[in-house]
Amino acid sequence: MTLVEVIVAMMLLVGVVLVLGGFSAKFAQASNQAHLVVLANEIAATRLDAVRQQPTYVALDTLARTDSVKADASWYGVRTQFIRVGGAVTDTLDYKIFTVTVTHPAMKKVVTKTTGIAAF
Repeated sequence: MTLVEVIVAMMLLVGVVLVLGGFSAKFAQASNQAHLVVLANEIAATRLDAVRQQPTYVALDTLARTDSVKADASWYGVRTQFIRVGGAVTDTLDYKIFTVTVTHPAMKKVVTKTTGIAAF
Protein backbone atom coordinates (compact mmCIF):
# COMPACT_ATOMS: atom_id res chain seq x y z
CA MET A 1 0.00 0.00 0.00
CA THR A 2 1.10 3.47 -0.63
CA LEU A 3 1.26 6.20 1.94
CA VAL A 4 -1.71 7.95 0.34
CA GLU A 5 -3.90 4.87 0.69
CA VAL A 6 -2.95 4.53 4.36
CA ILE A 7 -3.77 8.20 5.03
CA VAL A 8 -7.16 7.90 3.27
CA ALA A 9 -7.96 4.72 5.22
CA MET A 10 -7.02 6.43 8.49
CA MET A 11 -9.21 9.45 7.65
CA LEU A 12 -12.16 7.16 6.92
CA LEU A 13 -11.58 5.29 10.18
CA VAL A 14 -11.39 8.55 12.15
CA GLY A 15 -14.60 9.76 10.47
CA VAL A 16 -16.44 6.57 11.39
CA VAL A 17 -15.21 6.73 14.99
CA LEU A 18 -16.32 10.38 15.30
CA VAL A 19 -19.79 9.59 13.92
CA LEU A 20 -20.16 6.64 16.29
CA GLY A 21 -19.00 8.80 19.21
CA GLY A 22 -21.61 11.45 18.39
CA PHE A 23 -24.30 8.80 18.05
CA SER A 24 -23.33 7.27 21.39
CA ALA A 25 -23.53 10.64 23.14
CA LYS A 26 -26.98 11.38 21.68
CA PHE A 27 -28.18 7.89 22.53
CA ALA A 28 -27.03 8.24 26.14
CA GLN A 29 -28.79 11.61 26.44
CA ALA A 30 -32.03 10.24 24.95
CA SER A 31 -31.85 7.22 27.23
CA ASN A 32 -31.42 9.46 30.28
CA GLN A 33 -34.38 11.62 29.21
CA ALA A 34 -36.54 8.53 28.73
CA HIS A 35 -35.60 7.26 32.19
CA LEU A 36 -36.55 10.61 33.77
CA VAL A 37 -39.87 10.69 31.93
CA VAL A 38 -40.72 7.12 32.94
CA LEU A 39 -40.08 7.93 36.60
CA ALA A 40 -42.10 11.15 36.29
CA ASN A 41 -45.03 9.18 34.81
CA GLU A 42 -44.86 6.70 37.68
CA ILE A 43 -44.88 9.53 40.23
CA ALA A 44 -47.89 11.16 38.54
CA ALA A 45 -49.76 7.84 38.35
CA THR A 46 -49.06 7.18 42.03
CA ARG A 47 -50.42 10.61 42.97
CA LEU A 48 -53.58 10.05 40.90
CA ASP A 49 -54.05 6.66 42.56
CA ALA A 50 -53.91 8.46 45.92
CA VAL A 51 -56.63 10.80 44.66
CA ARG A 52 -58.83 7.89 43.59
CA GLN A 53 -58.41 6.12 46.95
CA GLN A 54 -59.71 8.95 49.13
CA PRO A 55 -62.53 7.79 51.39
CA THR A 56 -64.70 10.91 51.04
CA TYR A 57 -65.33 13.52 48.37
CA VAL A 58 -64.43 16.33 50.78
CA ALA A 59 -61.06 14.69 51.58
CA LEU A 60 -60.00 15.21 47.96
CA ASP A 61 -59.42 18.91 48.65
CA THR A 62 -56.49 18.13 50.94
CA LEU A 63 -54.51 16.62 48.06
CA ALA A 64 -54.09 19.92 46.20
CA ARG A 65 -50.49 20.79 47.02
CA THR A 66 -46.97 21.23 45.70
CA ASP A 67 -44.10 19.17 47.04
CA SER A 68 -40.91 17.34 46.12
CA VAL A 69 -40.58 13.59 45.67
CA LYS A 70 -37.33 11.66 45.59
CA ALA A 71 -37.17 8.82 43.09
CA ASP A 72 -34.06 6.98 41.96
CA ALA A 73 -31.70 9.37 43.79
CA SER A 74 -33.21 12.42 42.10
CA TRP A 75 -35.77 15.02 43.22
CA TYR A 76 -38.92 15.75 41.23
CA GLY A 77 -41.31 18.64 41.72
CA VAL A 78 -44.93 17.47 41.96
CA ARG A 79 -47.89 19.83 41.82
CA THR A 80 -51.43 18.56 42.31
CA GLN A 81 -54.32 20.91 41.59
CA PHE A 82 -58.01 20.53 40.92
CA ILE A 83 -60.92 22.38 39.38
CA ARG A 84 -64.43 21.79 40.66
CA VAL A 85 -67.18 21.68 38.08
CA GLY A 86 -70.66 22.34 39.38
CA GLY A 87 -71.39 21.56 42.98
CA ALA A 88 -73.92 24.30 43.68
CA VAL A 89 -77.36 23.40 45.01
CA THR A 90 -79.00 23.99 41.61
CA ASP A 91 -76.31 22.21 39.57
CA THR A 92 -76.86 18.75 38.15
CA LEU A 93 -73.11 18.19 37.85
CA ASP A 94 -70.56 17.88 40.61
CA TYR A 95 -67.09 16.59 39.88
CA LYS A 96 -63.45 17.58 40.30
CA ILE A 97 -60.78 17.48 37.63
CA PHE A 98 -57.38 16.69 39.15
CA THR A 99 -54.18 17.50 37.30
CA VAL A 100 -50.76 16.29 38.45
CA THR A 101 -47.71 18.03 36.98
CA VAL A 102 -44.24 16.53 37.49
CA THR A 103 -41.06 18.48 36.71
CA HIS A 104 -37.34 17.83 36.93
CA PRO A 105 -34.51 20.24 36.10
CA ALA A 106 -32.99 17.83 33.58
CA MET A 107 -36.27 16.94 31.84
CA LYS A 108 -37.01 18.72 28.59
CA LYS A 109 -40.76 18.11 28.89
CA VAL A 110 -43.16 18.46 31.78
CA VAL A 111 -45.23 15.35 32.56
CA THR A 112 -48.93 16.02 33.16
CA LYS A 113 -51.69 13.55 34.00
CA THR A 114 -55.36 14.35 34.56
CA THR A 115 -58.37 12.50 35.93
CA GLY A 116 -61.92 13.35 36.89
CA ILE A 117 -63.62 12.31 40.13
CA ALA A 118 -67.39 12.51 40.45
CA ALA A 119 -69.08 13.36 43.73
CA PHE A 120 -69.80 10.33 45.89
